[in-house]
Amino acid sequence: MSIAIDTGGTFTDVVFYDEHKRVFRSAKVSSNPDNPEIPFIEGLNKVLERAHRSLAARNDLIHGTTIVTNALLEGKTAKVGLLVTQGFRDLLEIGRQHRPDLYDFTVDRKSPLVSRDCVREVKERITSEKKILQSLDMDDAENQIRALKKNNIEVLAIALLFSFLNPEHEKKLAKLAQKIFPKKYIFCSSQVSPEFREYERTSTTAISAAIAPRVVNYLQALEKNLKKEQSNRVILQIMHSGGGTLSPDEAERYPHTLIESGPAAGLIGASHLAKRLNLKKVLAFDMGGTTAKAGMILKGKLQFSQEYEVGGEFHHAGRQRGSGYPIRTPMIDIVECGAGAGSIAWVDRGGHLKVGPQSAGADPGPACYGKGGKNPTVTDVHLILGRISADAFLGGELPLYPRHSKEAIMQNICKPLKMPLKKAAWGILSVANANMLRILRLISVARGHDPRDFILMAYGGAGPLHATELAEKMSIRHVIIPPMAGLFSTLGLLFADTSKDFVKTAMLPLTQRASLNRILFRLIKQAYAWFEKNSIPLKKRKISIYGDLRYPHQNYELNLPIPGKIISKENIQTIQHRFHDLHARTYGYSAPQEKIQVVNLRLRAAKLNPKPIWPKHYYSKDTSDRGQFKTRHVFFEGKELECQIYERSHLPAGIKIMGPAIIQEKESTVLVGLRWSFKVDEMGNINLRSSA
Repeated sequence: MSIAIDTGGTFTDVVFYDEHKRVFRSAKVSSNPDNPEIPFIEGLNKVLERAHRSLAARNDLIHGTTIVTNALLEGKTAKVGLLVTQGFRDLLEIGRQHRPDLYDFTVDRKSPLVSRDCVREVKERITSEKKILQSLDMDDAENQIRALKKNNIEVLAIALLFSFLNPEHEKKLAKLAQKIFPKKYIFCSSQVSPEFREYERTSTTAISAAIAPRVVNYLQALEKNLKKEQSNRVILQIMHSGGGTLSPDEAERYPHTLIESGPAAGLIGASHLAKRLNLKKVLAFDMGGTTAKAGMILKGKLQFSQEYEVGGEFHHAGRQRGSGYPIRTPMIDIVECGAGAGSIAWVDRGGHLKVGPQSAGADPGPACYGKGGKNPTVTDVHLILGRISADAFLGGELPLYPRHSKEAIMQNICKPLKMPLKKAAWGILSVANANMLRILRLISVARGHDPRDFILMAYGGAGPLHATELAEKMSIRHVIIPPMAGLFSTLGLLFADTSKDFVKTAMLPLTQRASLNRILFRLIKQAYAWFEKNSIPLKKRKISIYGDLRYPHQNYELNLPIPGKIISKENIQTIQHRFHDLHARTYGYSAPQEKIQVVNLRLRAAKLNPKPIWPKHYYSKDTSDRGQFKTRHVFFEGKELECQIYERSHLPAGIKIMGPAIIQEKESTVLVGLRWSFKVDEMGNINLRSSA
């Protein structure tokens, strides 16, 4: 059996899957940001009780977490010391020329994760040809390390010039530093991000070091609590941002790979469902309690990026906007913003209505939870507008209090803006939707795609409530709400393979096959060593090779799959054709007469894990069986309408109903807009179609 646990900012979701009986069981508990291991164990025990099982049997336990994202967003990171090559102390301060707004000269740059007083230079120099120009001065290096320790440094990061070509000096520094710092709190750039571009490599290493104590302490607490549950046969795997899983030991060595751990799982689930439904172009939209996420799926395949920005206005891939910290690691292409069901509505000093990025979180949560929250949130708005039920939220496990929502909105929004309650609530909803439209446009229009050609797949606890309104703004006419929508990211964890990424900078023309193949052979050797270390059977092994390619003298690369395990005469033409085509689709032009340069070669080694079987939805021949059980007044576009309320579990396959309507299930609620109809397919997906 397999168990997936996804810890979010508001709720911790758990899904149990019995592969023999092909049944799912689920549970949802409130998160605890200070001690996330507590709801992890609580949710685990809750789902096992519902499944009438115990941890005595062998279990695969897959975990997605937001601990890294939250640490960066909240600034709860460790104090990091950084060792750099002499003359490069200001590397993080200088950074790049990127700015979040090109013409806004009043914006202050985000302060580096490592302040200047915590950066020390060491006497050494390696050239771009891998040669040692100046040997490492060990006595000076030890003095610099001890000086950092006196500055109350918790974690040490090491990023020397050209160490991705020759890591000898970094290895010597790491060994020397072990006299003073614990080995698990020493991070070398040649280990974390062994590729060129010194600023991005250094930034990635600093991020990894800054979040390491949070990750290490959390995973150790998790394993300690699991041992208390007598779970000796549990195999724990952690979801990483690249869409695979890794062991807790690997997660501790590469904590930066967990940045989009939870959201990546949702995209994994969405890609498998898109393949099953044979959908060519899908925009996946996930809205939880704290953030909203968007990703793209083309012909059932996820889109990846090698560069990302975290801790800024948005978490997103592609060229950095300059509001956060750059990171280099293979990641699913996701855009994320601070707009969730728990996002707080507020009025700024200029009298403008804002929503987020601050969130009410799990404690105290939205005002309607009755836990002492005084700030109005998106959840409070949906309750006031009649879109969610006060007595059916989470299947009735969490009663909601409309009077608290009304008080919070009246006090914080209506009074300062001199606005009636429903108008204020509608305004909050409109602002929240505007924030989420930005990430949908970033993942589609900004990537050169027309959203009108796509289907929107919406999930998460709040995603189905906003789906049709967002789709209308994007001119999307077809929306899919998958089964278990409120737990869909957790469900996606069960579809992930175990994987490990390897990279080596090449900086060679594509035509230099012999040199490129020597690099590939070394990467393949590393992959097979990883397979053997993890005892992965031959039939479950998979190797995928990619290249970061560009025309000579360009500053940015395009990542492209490379067929086979070597670069042969036969596949060079295929690679060239695919690169020119990708360049034209990305930038609007190509230059077939130009040579192609291979900047980096990448390899992903994967263990293919068994996948759950999507359950079939029941079909009723009785056309009167429509799942309707009552009506309710719901606010739509400035007016209240009597709206049909349906229970999702009672809707048979094949049924088709015109909106407006509300479809309730335990973990989420679907809003069917005024100009929309819905139909349930044989898998239980709700297909919403616009008549506008």
